[in-house]
Amino acid sequence: MLDSSALIALVRGEPGSDLVQAALPASLICAVNLFETMTKLIRQGGEPKLVERYLRGLSLEIVAWDEELAWESRDLCPLAWTHGISLADRACLAAARHYRIPALTSDAVWKELEIGVEVALFRQSKRRS
Repeated sequence: MLDSSALIALVRGEPGSDLVQAALPASLICAVNLFETMTKLIRQGGEPKLVERYLRGLSLEIVAWDEELAWESRDLCPLAWTHGISLADRACLAAARHYRIPALTSDAVWKELEIGVEVALFRQSKRRS
């Protein structure tokens, strides 16, 4: 399950993007994380239609953030105030747990969480704000 940090690193060719590229064929992304990725890329100057064209060209399998995932993730709510984990990050973690696949991120804090999700880091980084 790709976190938005992984997809953004791929788009920008940042360190670790080679690991993200290698993981793409077997990866999923939650619609919430896709939206977060688009938002950040557009905010940083990306033209919306070009951002969409690029991301669609990756042919990622996008999973819906639906009622079932929302209810299944209720135990992740406290991570917002105990660890500063955003809604999009919790959506990624919930989807990874639901589909029983690793979450690919640059957020090393996720490795400390004991929530039944395997976390794979594509690079070491400090906590995002």
